[in-house]
Amino acid sequence: MSLVVGRAVLCAPPVRTHKFWLLAMLIAAFCRPTALASEMAGQWQSVASAQTLTFSVREPERVTNSKPLPVVIYLKNLAAPRVGTESDDAILHDFHTNGYLVVSLDFAGQPRARVPFINRDLGELRDELRAKKFLAQYPVDNAHVYIVPEGCRLKRDVLFYPDEKRPLAMDVIYPSKPVRPVGALIEFSCDNQDRFGNVSLSICSDTILDAEATEGFAVALADHPVAPPYKGIDPMPDCAWKIKAAVRTLRSESAALDLNGKIATIGFSRGSGMALMLVTTGGMPEFEGHGEHPDVSSAVQGAVVMSGRFTYLDLLPNDHMLPRYAAAWGDRTNHLDAWRREGALDYLSHATLPLFLTINCTEGPDAQLQMTALRKRLAELGNDEIFMMDRQPRGHKVTLVPEILDAMNRYLKSRLNSDTFPASSL
Repeated sequence: MSLVVGRAVLCAPPVRTHKFWLLAMLIAAFCRPTALASEMAGQWQSVASAQTLTFSVREPERVTNSKPLPVVIYLKNLAAPRVGTESDDAILHDFHTNGYLVVSLDFAGQPRARVPFINRDLGELRDELRAKKFLAQYPVDNAHVYIVPEGCRLKRDVLFYPDEKRPLAMDVIYPSKPVRPVGALIEFSCDNQDRFGNVSLSICSDTILDAEATEGFAVALADHPVAPPYKGIDPMPDCAWKIKAAVRTLRSESAALDLNGKIATIGFSRGSGMALMLVTTGGMPEFEGHGEHPDVSSAVQGAVVMSGRFTYLDLLPNDHMLPRYAAAWGDRTNHLDAWRREGALDYLSHATLPLFLTINCTEGPDAQLQMTALRKRLAELGNDEIFMMDRQPRGHKVTLVPEILDAMNRYLKSRLNSDTFPASSL
C-alpha cells in the first residue's frame, strides 16, 4: 500500500489486514496523531532526468505533530565527484539524533544529477514543500529546510555580528573530511526573518548554494544585515560592517571545516547589492573592525551579481522608491554625497576582480537600468566581467538556464581554484 503526496509516492509501513489499513487512514484523516511513524519510503519524479527516484524518510525520536520539524534532504549517489569522505551512515545518524526529519533522496548516479541540471530538481523540491505536495503529512519547519549533498555536514548559527537586539549568524553546509580543502560561497539571505526560509528560496527559484554544494564547495547562507520588515534601504556603513564580518567569520572556520580560505559571494535581489559591496569596498579600512574576527581578511575572490540595486545616482524619474530615499537621505540635488554613500557601485574607483553578472530579460526597467549602470562603470574601468542574459521570461527569479549555470559554475571554480572538481559538460 502506498500514499500519494503530490508528485511523490510514500510507501506506508505494512499492516495486518486491509480493514485495519482503512481504519487507520480514517483515523489519520480526522484526528491529529500524537506521534509519527518511524520511517517511510517512496518515489519522487526528477524534473532534470525525467526518472523516478527513490527516497526514504526517517523521523527524529519522540517527536509529535505539534512541533515543526527542521528538515534535511540528503542527496545520495550524485553525478558530481564526491568530495566529503565521511560515511553517510555517520552523518545521517547525527542528523537523526539531533532532531531533524531526514529525507534521503537517491539520484542513482543519473548523469544530470549535478550542476547545471540538478538545479531544476532542487528548485522543484522546495516548490513542492512550499505547496505542501511533498512531506505534506509532516509538520515541516519552513524556516529550516536544508538540502545537503552526500558526504556533507551542516553547522548552524555561526555568529558573525553580536547584537543584543538581533545577533547575526549563518548556516554552513560543508564537505566533511574532504579529499582536499575546498573553497566557500557566501550569500546574504533574501529573507530578513529566516535566513534559510524555504518560502523565499522557492519563490525566487534560488538554487545556487544548494546546487553548488553538490560540486564540492562549502556554502553559507547568512542573515541579511537589515532587520525585518525590509523597506528597501540598506544603510551604510552599517551594512558593510556586517557583511564583512560575515566573510571574516566564514574564513575563520577554514581550519575547522577544511576550507582553503578562498571565498566568493553570491547575490540576488536585496542580497545582490551586498555581494557587490564586498567587492567595491575591498581594502577600505573604514568598513573594517566591527563584528567578529576583526584580524581576519574580509576579501572575496569572486562575486556573482544578479538583479539588484547598485547605485542611487542613476534612477528612472518614475522610480517608486524615490520618495522613500529622499525621506531617508534628503533631497538628492542638495544631498548628493549622502546618496552616493549608499550605493555599492559608487565605491568602485578602479578595476577589481572579474565579476559574473546575469539578469532576466523580463526584469523590470529599474533593475535593467541598474545592471546597465553596473556594466557601464565596469567597462569604463576596464574591469573584466562575464555577462549572460537569461532569455527565459521568468521575471524576478534566479536563473535556471543550464548554459548560464554551467558558466557560473566554471567561473566559481576558476576563482576558488577548485578545478580539481571538474565542471560538467553540456
